[in-house]
Amino acid sequence: MRAISPAVVSRTIKAFLVACIFGSIVAQAQPTPFPPPGGGFPSQTPTPTTDTPQEPNTPKSGRILDDSTKQVYGPQTSRYIQEEDLLNNRDSTYAVDTLLDNLHSYNFVNRFGNRYADLGNLGTALRPVFYVPPAQIGTYLGINAFAPYAFEAEQVKYYDTKSPYTNVRYVQGGLFQQLFEAGHSRNINPRWNVGFDYRRIVAPKQFAYQPPARREERMIDHHAVVAYTRWMSEDSLYHALLHFSHLNHTQNEVGGLLDSLSANRRQEDLLDDFAETGSSQLAPSQGGQQLVRSIDFRNRWHLYHQYKFANGFQVYHVFDRQAHRYSYTDLQPLYEPFRRQRGRFFYPDVFPNRVGDYYYFSDTATRDQIRYVAYENRFGVKGKFRGWDYRLYARRRDFRVDYTGQYDSLLNTPYQPVRVRRGETYLGAWGQLRLTKDIRLQAEGEYLLFRDYKLHGTLESPWFKAGYLSMLHSPTLVQQRMWGNHFRWDENFAAVSVNQLYGQLNLRYKALHFEPKLTLTNLANYIYFDTFENGIRPAQSGPFQIINAGATLAWHGRVFHAVNEVVFTQTTNNVNVIRIPQWFANARWYLEGFLFRKALYMQIGVEGHYRSDYYADAYMPAIGQRAYPVVDVFANARVGRVRIFAKMSHVNDGLLGNGYFVTPYYPGQRRVFGFGVSWPLFD
Repeated sequence: MRAISPAVVSRTIKAFLVACIFGSIVAQAQPTPFPPPGGGFPSQTPTPTTDTPQEPNTPKSGRILDDSTKQVYGPQTSRYIQEEDLLNNRDSTYAVDTLLDNLHSYNFVNRFGNRYADLGNLGTALRPVFYVPPAQIGTYLGINAFAPYAFEAEQVKYYDTKSPYTNVRYVQGGLFQQLFEAGHSRNINPRWNVGFDYRRIVAPKQFAYQPPARREERMIDHHAVVAYTRWMSEDSLYHALLHFSHLNHTQNEVGGLLDSLSANRRQEDLLDDFAETGSSQLAPSQGGQQLVRSIDFRNRWHLYHQYKFANGFQVYHVFDRQAHRYSYTDLQPLYEPFRRQRGRFFYPDVFPNRVGDYYYFSDTATRDQIRYVAYENRFGVKGKFRGWDYRLYARRRDFRVDYTGQYDSLLNTPYQPVRVRRGETYLGAWGQLRLTKDIRLQAEGEYLLFRDYKLHGTLESPWFKAGYLSMLHSPTLVQQRMWGNHFRWDENFAAVSVNQLYGQLNLRYKALHFEPKLTLTNLANYIYFDTFENGIRPAQSGPFQIINAGATLAWHGRVFHAVNEVVFTQTTNNVNVIRIPQWFANARWYLEGFLFRKALYMQIGVEGHYRSDYYADAYMPAIGQRAYPVVDVFANARVGRVRIFAKMSHVNDGLLGNGYFVTPYYPGQRRVFGFGVSWPLFD
């Protein structure tokens, strides 16, 4: 049998991708029955998998020619840095990722190693499975359910391209899920680059959809874009990075599977309704109009620039402006007879000893909105001193938050908007000492005047990593105050205390890798949400400890590869304050190599994830989570520079029961098939 030419395969895939993209754009351009009034949403880019230093003989600009004067453009001629590299004076650059690893992990839960839990659908609200200390001290808004989807400032890639670079990715997920990503970057001249990245996510409801829309009734509608530029002076003394990011994310809420108070059904019985017959706790659409929705809308301007006066001394400035608007709308009447008639009791009672009062301001509709605007300026110096790389800085944050709802002025309880305005001043320092070529010591500290502090130190080598974190951080704005139709509180919580010690060994012998890990976290004044006689509200805990012990065992042979991870968690005291599964495991086994006379490079394998049973935090009131393994099979391939994948998710669906809940009342997705293409262009 005659072998198929790689060029023919490549052209066929490209034509197929163009057709898919065009069809997706045309389909998504159709008007929605009830478009958001400028609503909003976020994303997150994984850590770069390629870390190749810049080749010293690579020309700064112009065409690259080989001995036969043929143009040679590719991943090594389109390299990027991130802000942290410039801030820390690292000379390394990164090549465009062309690996097959995790190509099939298009779902954001899978992208982050199953360390987040969503609502069982692509693009839905996320929460971390394990405790994660806040990245910064100070007071922030605290609405983070969609934050992992955002183009964060520290993850933006600033390119230096020798030719125009374009990357297009299209994924057709199971049950009409769609993901489209496109990026373009090019150098205007050797010292100036501009580019953008765009993401589009569409996901229909997996249950409780109504005719005539049925499967096409959207649950998620997401846009995210970041436009960036990088500029350097001719003498290379001045360097600037600037970007603007935007998020517009709409989640049409369903509230999970309906479990009326009169039915009081078991989880297994609820899972039987995970189909067209499944009813939702919140009102379904009516005539194509979505009655209940959350909108997360964000804009952000971010500038980093620095000037080098001499070797060992530089000055830098960071400007950041964020605008965040989060709104929640429920257009279904809230008065008691209407709710009881339909068996929907999603909102808790808000007044003690008054059953059936689910609202503060209006019984006809809920229209809550929070607006947050923050300005930040950081001025600092950095350089080298007696073997230390150092940074000293001062930063100022000024922010305001407005709780604004749209309610009738004739209500019994008039609605009055609430505004909180505050400013914060910080002082900080960072230092790094290279003890040897491969061992480095890092230390940093930051102090919010008269309130918070953060101290963090790490010791890293090729064989181990150890660190200690001590932090006192303020509660978020939402934890301190809420002013809405269903939730209202005004608290004065103490700062949260965090002390964390962690260590990891990196043991390697030929193809075998073994990485045991241990983390000890002591928490005090931890803030959590609980149900009280006057509804759901935040509370503060006493001291307790979290112990995480785990290991990663990997084998990377010539053809066969296996990566296995297990984490054991034990919480002392206050076990119901923070809920984490006791056992957590990931496994991936696959074969990798060339096929068809090296025309095709391919991975084919199976992966699984397991969490032991535990009482998980709910998107609203919690029920128990039962232990359940999820198994996927996948195939990743590369033909030339085009990468493709196919994946069957949850292949064990129906073998161990009716499924599982990823979040209380929200079932995990059933068995589905998805495929995708990633196509880079370098000229």
